[in-house]
Amino acid sequence: MYRNKRNPLVNISIFILIFLLIIHVIRFILHAKVYIVYSMGLGPILLMGLIVFLIVYLYLKG
Repeated sequence: MYRNKRNPLVNISIFILIFLLIIHVIRFILHAKVYIVYSMGLGPILLMGLIVFLIVYLYLKG
């Protein structure tokens, strides 16, 4: 009786975002130095934050 009203593309989007997050976390760990912000720049750190935000947003919206 209960139908799942979630868009099927949301599940695919969440999977892709989690995969990208894992890639960036591994990249972050491999390239970490004493001064992480100066060695990598703020781009990957902000991108990881954006990916986490999008995962939470899509999960709560769906």
